[in-house]
Amino acid sequence: MNILFKFLLFFVLAIESLSAGSLDVIPHVKQKAQDSFQFDYAYANQHRAFAIAPGGAWSWQSDKSTADEAKKAALDACSKYTQQKCVLYSVDEKVVFNKQEWPGLWGPYKTKQQAKQSETGNKVGQLFPNLIFTDPKGIKKAISDLRGKVVFVHLWGCWCPSCRIEFVTLIDMYRILQDTMGDQIEFVVLQLREPISQARNWASSNGLDVLPLSDSGVKNSDDKFLTVKTGDKIPDRQLANVFPASYVVDKHGVVVFSHMGSIDDWSEYISFFKHVVEKSGK
Repeated sequence: MNILFKFLLFFVLAIESLSAGSLDVIPHVKQKAQDSFQFDYAYANQHRAFAIAPGGAWSWQSDKSTADEAKKAALDACSKYTQQKCVLYSVDEKVVFNKQEWPGLWGPYKTKQQAKQSETGNKVGQLFPNLIFTDPKGIKKAISDLRGKVVFVHLWGCWCPSCRIEFVTLIDMYRILQDTMGDQIEFVVLQLREPISQARNWASSNGLDVLPLSDSGVKNSDDKFLTVKTGDKIPDRQLANVFPASYVVDKHGVVVFSHMGSIDDWSEYISFFKHVVEKSGK
């Protein structure tokens, strides 16, 4: 009985170590992942591992022969849902998440020469398409004009419910970045499938015109193409298969982060922006 009691005590303490204090700190993931970690993963058979990635991808695997096997299985499963690097959050009863390394997962960043040799596209590691747009001051620009700065490209429309909901947290992030790194980060917020007047009117009428809204050149709901500097047109779905769509482009114009759909709390990405500002562009 004494041995059984000790085993049960160890089991309870192990579960508490996973759930207490951990439920609200798994970064980037949504509530489904939080619940799965607390109510499923914590009670699963050994060996088990829980993996996450910037942007909210996650997965866990259990009932493996060894901890190493569980780690590999969890990382492989997580990688199927993201272009970002997956890392371990927990292995068996222990939270192994490394907070210090987390903001660097948008890297390593390409050198200037490596960037020049990269193909153009919207995947991580590719040169972001050289879109042209008109900034809020009425100045026509191309993405390439912003080299030397980190660029946040956001594709949205006020007709899109999730875009509207996300707008407040985008403004929160914008204000923080402006206060801390404003001269090193450029926001390019482009409307899709509506004229810029409609997007700006919506933002103004809702007291959300803090965010600088550039004009993509799109004129109406039937206009489903964006223009690059060469004059060529690309379908908006090529860059946004879900609305909204967001990209972070490093100082050499290379995509380091992409996300389709809304994000609940963009302030979680402040440390990532700080890292890419400090480390990219070499």
